[in-house]
Amino acid sequence: MRRLVLPLTLLTLVFAIGTAWYRLVEGFTLLEAVYQAVTTLSTVGFSEVRPLDTSGRIFTIGFILFGIGLMFYTATAIVEVVVAGEVRDLLGRRRTGRRVQRMENHVIVCGYGRVGREIATELADHGVAFLVIDQQPAVVADAAESGAAVVHGDATEESVLRSAHVERARGLVAAADSDVGNTYIVLTARALNPELFIVARAGSTSAEQRMLSAGANRVISPYQIAGRRMALSIVQPLVLDFVDVLSARRTPDKQVLAEISVDESSSLDGRTIADAFERDSGIRLLGVEHAKGQLVVGPSGDETLHLGDRLMVYATRQALERFSTGPASPGR
Repeated sequence: MRRLVLPLTLLTLVFAIGTAWYRLVEGFTLLEAVYQAVTTLSTVGFSEVRPLDTSGRIFTIGFILFGIGLMFYTATAIVEVVVAGEVRDLLGRRRTGRRVQRMENHVIVCGYGRVGREIATELADHGVAFLVIDQQPAVVADAAESGAAVVHGDATEESVLRSAHVERARGLVAAADSDVGNTYIVLTARALNPELFIVARAGSTSAEQRMLSAGANRVISPYQIAGRRMALSIVQPLVLDFVDVLSARRTPDKQVLAEISVDESSSLDGRTIADAFERDSGIRLLGVEHAKGQLVVGPSGDETLHLGDRLMVYATRQALERFSTGPASPGR
């Protein structure tokens, strides 16, 4: 639409100049001047409202040549914007539809407001496939323009979540502005996929309890997080700076926080921490969450790992890639 601003502005200016000439120079009434300018620009072929003198005819010749050319240019720009926009939107919807159909093991972000945008940015930064659901067409268009896969609709409705392939998703984030809406999203998503990992946004403690009861795995309050960070900024600013450094986005050659799961493909089951990490100097183990839920910060090297454990590490991406393919057997 920005392409239409210049031609429409010029056309308005030319029309105003023509009206002013016929009104002030030729002595037409205001209605007669407007009528003369319109009939001249539109080339309808009507005769002059009043006879024109030599200067009036010379002006009308220039007015016709410049004005009609500008009219055709503006009309062409309008057609191009409308037709090209419709074609682009149609092709975009088809590409998005095919992209959504192929998605699996993805994260569904319900709500693309300020919180949803930050979530999408973090997921994209970590290379996690995600899909955005929102009710507002302008918001959906904005998300699609940023490169996200999108579904337009109400995430509380079962059909919309099914169109986002919730049954194939790895996780869902209920990030709408409404606590009631997020509760319904959690209920519907849990019913459709009992194994789905659901994180919900809550604005109050009572809403947090409702969402946990509805089936959310975790509930986050942006207000509580903001309050704690502001308090830490006063009481323990170094701790806050340290956490920010750990969680900051990094380039591939820098260190990042990451999780490593002890599963059948990791070959970590039954190995001690010292045995698993002695060769990987680029990895620092910060903590272990055992399958039963116990979290151990700074575990000892003789602690044994078991299936279902999750490790929190601080390492370079290259070290993580080596580790994912390296420790296939003890002592390797």
